[in-house]
Formats: sequence, C-alpha cells, structure tokens
Amino acid sequence: MSAIPSSALGARGRTCRGPLFALLILTWPAMGHAAKTDLLVLRNGDRITGQVKGLSRGKLDFSTDDAGRLAIEWVKVARVTSSGQFDLEMTSGARYLGRILAADRDGALTIEGSPGDTLEIQSVVRISELAASFLRRVKAYLDVGFTFAKANSAKTITASGEAAYRGPKIGTTLSFDSYVQGQETVPTSTRNTAGLEVTRFLPKRWSALALASLEQNDQLNLAFRFTGGGRMNRVLFQSNKSELVAGGGLVGTREQFSPNAADATVSKEIKTNLEALFTTTWDAFRFDSPTLDFSTTLNLYPGLSTLGRVRGEINTRLKYELFPDFNIGVKVTDTFDNRPPDASASKNDYITSLTIGWSYRR
Repeated sequence: MSAIPSSALGARGRTCRGPLFALLILTWPAMGHAAKTDLLVLRNGDRITGQVKGLSRGKLDFSTDDAGRLAIEWVKVARVTSSGQFDLEMTSGARYLGRILAADRDGALTIEGSPGDTLEIQSVVRISELAASFLRRVKAYLDVGFTFAKANSAKTITASGEAAYRGPKIGTTLSFDSYVQGQETVPTSTRNTAGLEVTRFLPKRWSALALASLEQNDQLNLAFRFTGGGRMNRVLFQSNKSELVAGGGLVGTREQFSPNAADATVSKEIKTNLEALFTTTWDAFRFDSPTLDFSTTLNLYPGLSTLGRVRGEINTRLKYELFPDFNIGVKVTDTFDNRPPDASASKNDYITSLTIGWSYRR
C-alpha cells in the first residue's frame, strides 16, 4: 500500500488530532496495565481473580485489584490459569515455558504447547514471568541488631543483608555481614564480610558459580582476606518446604594477618594460598502459624598449598515474620581456622545476635 501524502490530509487531518489525542489520554491507563484476569481456585473452594506474578519458596505472589498483593501458600492451591507467559521449574529440575492452563482435575495444571503433560501443582517449585522487570526478579533482606550495656558503656551493632537477582539463565547475589563492638578502655573490635556470586544455571539442577569475597576479623587477627574462584553446585532436593544444595570447587586467597605488637616473630607479609571449597546449604520454610524461615550454610576450605590447614564458616539464620515483609530473628555465625598463619590468633570466633529484619519479595 502506498503512503498517503500529508498534503492530502489537509485541514481535515489536522482537526482529527485533538480527538485522537484525547482518546489516547483516556485509554492510557488501560494500555499501561495488564488485565488481572488470571483465576486462582483454592482447596477450600475460594476463587480469586487477579494476576500471577511468580512462585518462590512455597509462596505464590498474586496481585488483585481489591486486596492488593497476596502471598498464598502454594500447597493450598487447587487450580490456576493464567494468560501470561511463564518459566516453570519442577522438583526434578525440568522446566516448562508457556501459558498456565487448568487440568481436568484439582491439584494439577498443564502448559500450553507442552506435549500433553499434566503437572502436579505440588511438584512446581518456581514460577517466573518471562517478561518480568528487573525489580520483579530481585529478592532481598536486611537484618540489624543493637545492644547497649551500662557497664563500661558497651555497645554492639550487627548488620547483614543480601540482594539476589535471578534471570532465566544468569543469577547474581550480593551479600554483606558486619559486626562492631566497642566499650570504654577496650579497643573497638570489628568483623566484616562482603561477597559477590554470579551463577549460570544449567540443566538437571546443576549450576556454575564464579565468586569473590573480602573478609576482615579482629578476633582472628585477620587484617584482610580476598577470596576468588569458582565452584559447581547441584540441588540435591527441592520442594515447596525445603531445599538442599551441595557444591565444590577451587579458590585462591590473598591474606594478611595483624599479629600482636609484642610478637615480632610473626611475618606481616601478604600470603597467597590455593584451597579446595566444599559447601552445603539447607533452607526450610513454613508459612502456617508460626511463620518460620530457616537457613544454614557450611563452607569448608581445605588447604592445597598449605596441607593440613582447614578453615571454614557456618552461618545459621532463623526468622519469625511479625507482619508482611518484617520479622525478628536469630543469627549465629561461627568462623574457624585450625592453623592460622598467626600462631597468636584465636582459632575460632562465633557471634550470636538477635535481629529485626526487612525482606523484599523473599
């Protein structure tokens, strides 16, 4: 079809601009928001109309016009249909792409375009919108704690947090952990850790990670330690109540210790080491009252360039949700090194803290 010359529109074309512009303004809100026409049927028979936003850690994120955003236990869902395009992951690690359609019975669903597969709802552990924005793919939390004692004006501040992005193939996690204790007549003691992980998700519940971290710990006389390397992870078990992950790899470290001034025999030089890395993480989540979220991670670093040296860290976090997105919790961290280069340094350091926390889409 040939284009119509602008001269052919004349005054008639110009007079149409006003009504057309007004029509665009009136319809703009409808054009900017997807219709909430997805249907959710619960096991008790309740029917909710809205929009499926995602599924993670046993909770379905469901947006409605009247009640706003809802976090619904996935185990209580009987049927769900959605016109959106999603990436679904099963307990087996298998993935399906497409629209979610209702099956011919409760407790199941089908995916448009899949070869007739009927999927058990309870076997679906993760749902992500294919067109989700960056912020909708991010999960984060921040925990803080503070204590003050009249004796010696002792003060302790703890803070830890994490921000994790998960895309269809690549994920990124930023984390930090900080501890500061000060009191009269005693030097302030600090402990700080910051880490970055980049994950490439692979088939059959495998993933490849590149990692980097920085550490400092006065209790262990550790001035700094940089760790960089990689590992392979595999999800050994996953459900809508828990997840178990294990992995292994290699890392290189650059570290420097700050020995006591009175000990002149200990070198302050920066040392480079090669270490193996073994890690395991167990997450468990419960959304019936009381709402609990538990996670524990063990990292072990057997020395390869310094045989016989083994260092590691255990992190355990338990939180109880007070109301949506806010919680109280307990965090326990234990760091150990059976053969620190500074013989005067402690071989173990542990911290237990009570925290108040905030979470985003977690």
